[in-house]
Amino acid sequence: MKGVLKRIAITTLLTALVTLGLAIKAPADTRILETRFALSADIRSEFSTRFNTLSPGRILIEGTWTAAGAGSVSVALNLVLIRPDGSEAARKGGPAPLRIEYRASGQEIDSFIGRGRTSWTVKVINSADASRREVAGKLRVTVPVSSRKLIDTQFTLLGSSNAQEIPFLVPAPGKIVVEADWSADPMSAPEPQKLPLMLSLIHPGQARTYARRQGASPLRIEHRVTDSELDKGTRWIVRVQNDNQAKIKGRVRVTYTPGL
Repeated sequence: MKGVLKRIAITTLLTALVTLGLAIKAPADTRILETRFALSADIRSEFSTRFNTLSPGRILIEGTWTAAGAGSVSVALNLVLIRPDGSEAARKGGPAPLRIEYRASGQEIDSFIGRGRTSWTVKVINSADASRREVAGKLRVTVPVSSRKLIDTQFTLLGSSNAQEIPFLVPAPGKIVVEADWSADPMSAPEPQKLPLMLSLIHPGQARTYARRQGASPLRIEHRVTDSELDKGTRWIVRVQNDNQAKIKGRVRVTYTPGL
C-alpha cells in the first residue's frame, strides 16, 4: 500500500513538473518553474498549479497577463498561495504584473514533510475586477532547493573494531553527502599519524550497505536516494568503525539536497 501511494505521489509530481517546465536559468539554490494559463470572464474562473518544495526559503510567485481584445485595458486578478495543508499562505490582487513573496521557515517545511505533505498550490482567480474579461498569461514560480544539514555531530571511538552508528531520516528523493573527519587522541597515540577509519552508508530497511570507504581523514560518500529505496523506509545509518588501537575523535556531517 505504501509503495502504491508513493508511486501516485511521484506521478502527481512528474505531471506538475512537465506542466510547469524547467527551461529557464535559476539563481543558485533555486529552481524556476513556468506555466501558461487562460481564464474566462466568469467570476468562478480560476487556474491552479502545484509545485513541491522540501527546502526552507523564499517562494516567489510572479504573474503576467493580458486581456483578450481589451486593447490597453488593465484587468485585475487574484493570486493565492496555498500551503500543503490547505491553509492560505498569501493572497494579493491587482493588475499585471502581480507578485507574491513568501518565506517558508525550516520548521514549517519539516512539519509538512513529517506529515508526508510537500505539494503547494498557486491559484489565479478572475474575481478581483468588476469588469472581468477573458485573460491569458504566464506564471513563474521560484522554488528554494537549498541543501540542508541532516546530521552534524561528534563521535569518539575506542580501538579494536569499536564502531558507532548514527541514524538519520531522508525526507524525499535527493542527494545525500556524508563527510567525516577525525584525529587520534594524543593520549593514546602521542605521535602524529593519520589513522584510517571505515565509513559506511547503510539502509536498514533493505539490510544493505550502499557505500563503504576506508582511509585516512577526511572521507566522503555521495549517494542519490531514489523513491524506490524510500519505499523500504526513510531511516538511514552512517557507521564509523575504528580498527586501530588508538582512541579517535571526529565529526560526521550529512548534507541533503532535494532531487526535484
